[in-house]
Amino acid sequence: MRAQVAEQFARYRAESKRGSRFDECGRPTETYYDELVDGRGRVRSMWSELSADFVDQGTGGISRIDHRVRRQIEDDGVTYTEVGLGDDTATPRPWRLDPIPLLVSADDWTRLETGLVQRSLVLDEVLTDVYGPRRLLSSGLLPPQVVFGSTGYVRAAHGIMIPGTHQLFLHACDISRWSDGRFRVLADWAQAPSGAGYALADRRVVAEAIPEAFEHAGPRPLTPFARAMRLMLEEAAPELADGAEPVVVVLSPGSHSETAFDQAYLAQMLGFPLVESADLVVRDGALWMRSLGSLERVDVVLRRVDAEFSDPLDLRPDSRLGVVGLVEVLRRGAVTVVNTLGSGLLESPALSAFLPRIARSILGEDLQLDGTPAYWGGDDTERAHLVSHVGDLVIRSAVDGSTIFGPSLAAAERDELAARIEAEQWKWVGQEPAEFSVAPAVEDEAGIAPVPVGMRLFSLARRGGYTAMSGGLGQQRMRLEPTRSVIKVAAKDIWVRAAPATAPAVGAEAPHEERLRRAVPVVEAISSPRVLNDLFWMGRYSERAESVVRLLAATHDVYQDYRYRPWLDGAEALPILMRALSVTTGTVAPESVLPSARAAALVRVHSPIEATTPGPAVDPESAAAPVGSPEPAAARPSPAPTRDPDASAAEVSARDDGDSGAAESDTDDADTESPWERAGTSALARALRTTGTTAERGAEPVAAGEPPIARTRQTQGQFTHRAMDSSGEGGATRRAVAGASAEGFHYLAALTGNRELPGSLSHAVDRYGAAARAVRDQLSGDTWMIVGAVDRALAEFRSANSEQENALSAVHSLTLAALLSLSGIGAESLVRDTGWYVTDIGKRVERGLALTSLFNSALTQAKSAEVERVVAEAVLAATESAVSYRRRHRGSAHVAALAGLLLFDPGNPRSLVYQLDRLEADFQALPGGSGASRSQRLLADAQRMLRRVDPADLEQTDDDGVRTELVELLEGVHLRLRKLSESFETTKLAAPASIQPLWGNTRMVG
Repeated sequence: MRAQVAEQFARYRAESKRGSRFDECGRPTETYYDELVDGRGRVRSMWSELSADFVDQGTGGISRIDHRVRRQIEDDGVTYTEVGLGDDTATPRPWRLDPIPLLVSADDWTRLETGLVQRSLVLDEVLTDVYGPRRLLSSGLLPPQVVFGSTGYVRAAHGIMIPGTHQLFLHACDISRWSDGRFRVLADWAQAPSGAGYALADRRVVAEAIPEAFEHAGPRPLTPFARAMRLMLEEAAPELADGAEPVVVVLSPGSHSETAFDQAYLAQMLGFPLVESADLVVRDGALWMRSLGSLERVDVVLRRVDAEFSDPLDLRPDSRLGVVGLVEVLRRGAVTVVNTLGSGLLESPALSAFLPRIARSILGEDLQLDGTPAYWGGDDTERAHLVSHVGDLVIRSAVDGSTIFGPSLAAAERDELAARIEAEQWKWVGQEPAEFSVAPAVEDEAGIAPVPVGMRLFSLARRGGYTAMSGGLGQQRMRLEPTRSVIKVAAKDIWVRAAPATAPAVGAEAPHEERLRRAVPVVEAISSPRVLNDLFWMGRYSERAESVVRLLAATHDVYQDYRYRPWLDGAEALPILMRALSVTTGTVAPESVLPSARAAALVRVHSPIEATTPGPAVDPESAAAPVGSPEPAAARPSPAPTRDPDASAAEVSARDDGDSGAAESDTDDADTESPWERAGTSALARALRTTGTTAERGAEPVAAGEPPIARTRQTQGQFTHRAMDSSGEGGATRRAVAGASAEGFHYLAALTGNRELPGSLSHAVDRYGAAARAVRDQLSGDTWMIVGAVDRALAEFRSANSEQENALSAVHSLTLAALLSLSGIGAESLVRDTGWYVTDIGKRVERGLALTSLFNSALTQAKSAEVERVVAEAVLAATESAVSYRRRHRGSAHVAALAGLLLFDPGNPRSLVYQLDRLEADFQALPGGSGASRSQRLLADAQRMLRRVDPADLEQTDDDGVRTELVELLEGVHLRLRKLSESFETTKLAAPASIQPLWGNTRMVG
């Protein structure tokens, strides 16, 4: 091990010397700065104590640490969404966090903290002056072109001031250490600074994954910064009457934003709701948040939407991310928005060139943190340098900040750019390419390697000035060969080593009287219709995933029993269960796995979840999704043609019965005659009368003289087996069992692992994850550990050989265990608020729909006693009721007994009547639950249908063996559950209509 560590350290030093003397653009520098070793090759003192935790671990030890961090990232659900790559539906990817932290000594941190706070004060003065008296412009300290020519300047924000002594609430700085050992500012972020949430999440991950190293180092904590931010957001509220508790929200562009996790995690740490534009509305000169059936006034908005998108009325008309009328509410002083509109001006690259002289004028002192040397084209002397060195500088637009790397330009391009600079002058700024120190990071096979690093630090406005987060977001970069230019590739946790002699006031608690005042009020959780809709679909998708995996596991067990022994009694149960899977999941199974030649057509003609006209897929965030609504099979290439279970509620309702269900009505159409009532029986029953469930499908005689020994051959996707006839004599017949084939296994595998197949297990899990990410701030942290476990299990199954039946059984077991844990969190760990009841409504609706579909497709046709027994056992296993049934009925299989347990037993949490009773209680617990809504009337009608039925009557069959009373009961309840879901969504969970610009799509900024 010692030899390996010595070799690794020698390799690190050699790579550091060879590859670190380059700047941002790949140009060579005279020297470089290594954070790990000094100029004489010795480990720096701040690293010496931690060398045993990282440097001395060897390749294997470093790899294990990296694996633990990656696993913790997945368990915590830390993600980043890459946008702008041509993919409109970019999938969040796991956040990349290097396990080796970036260490900062106490002396270095003192300089960084002092310089950051000073820079925040200067920028705050600039922001206050530009949107106020404009003395900096009139005195000539700041050229007007730099202000009014920047897209960050918002003309509508002039005169808008937020309460308190500072206008700049949150400031972020990108900083690197240059080859001379000095720190320099690369960029300021003031529009809507991102990264604080990631910094807090990174600290949690590292502390959980490598606790020994964390305890040895004892870095300064980051949570006091979050507590201080919460207090300052509450203090930023306008004057309130009667000492009311201020309502603070975090305004997000949505779950598809690049930094959606950062926004949601920060909101969760602060304890404030994460909202989108659809959740807010301006009424009566104030800003309000939509809640279920009411409006709640908003006092403070932590803005994560760029200013120009914040109000489509006064700013950018084509924006769908802002709130109409927000600027007017700000002018009236009825709400506080931080960072204030117009703060994006401080990000202008041209402004940084004037900060040193502004600091001397305002503070009477030089900047302690220098910026990158810059040359503004509006000054004749600086422009001359800029034009003559255009090929050596990073050229940035003073208008919108767009960047051009001079060293990467060809000669003709450099000449063209120089001409543009001469012509446009003030619109361009040249900066020296940034330099970066190197620090140890994990490299896949090499253990540790030197990589360029930087950091993003954060400061927060307080009553007496600014305070810095004791750490920040480290930035690991990578040099691209052969140009050696630098890009960001990963994050690092920043550990500030020693505690100061006198701790700053970041974590200081509020005065006693303030703490007392804040401890008395209890702020109720507020959930907008958008949030509640996502929670509703979380409930539906979690229950859908559980019901699908249970039925898949039960069907796979039967498949394994009869796969190679189709001559056994009960084998004909397999195609019946395959059909039940097809109907319940809304997929069209291959004909060869179904029980008869017309069975595939049967599923297409009617299923309890079918509509008549294909429709497009709609995301669950924006539309209801009744189980199994159709989609053209050709639209989704997959092993099994599909119908989309996520078609919109309006489409399904219109296709079913012409009832839009868009609003509450005094007319209760649950009492009107349904199609099956008019016809006297269902299409399923009629089709079963015609086709039956022929078990001997494909049977053919065996050639004379062949021995009566069972053997197999594959014919058109089926395995045909030869077995002894019923007399036991030598005259044998061939028996084919649909589903006992490779196609049957492929269908089970597709329903398990195909993420693009609506109705599959993976599809339900993915949709649950998408809905959960949209409301991350509402969820327990343990949720992401379970979701990560399910994702890993399904990903491993997809990457493995899916022909291995053991892999299929294993993924079903792992997924079910994780889903049960998820259900346990919901039942035992979450507060019973409005969001919980809406989630439970989704679960109960989905469980009721799945149960009626399963019962209808598996048990409404009379079969032989052995087949009935096998099907009944599979249904009981899929509904987690097998043990209860055996204890009551000693193993006998009777449909009346099954119905008594699964449909009518109010003490069975899996029964249909239990789901309806829970729905009744959940609706009553919602705000305004009167019992008179259309959803509640539909529910009451379904309950009456169950009460009117005697379970013993459900055994009766007609001449074709169809249990018509059972069919009619199941279809009637199923139809009402679907309409209940549609009505609930369209009346209680509906988002407001899209914003319509008053004057077209003209872009207006400032």
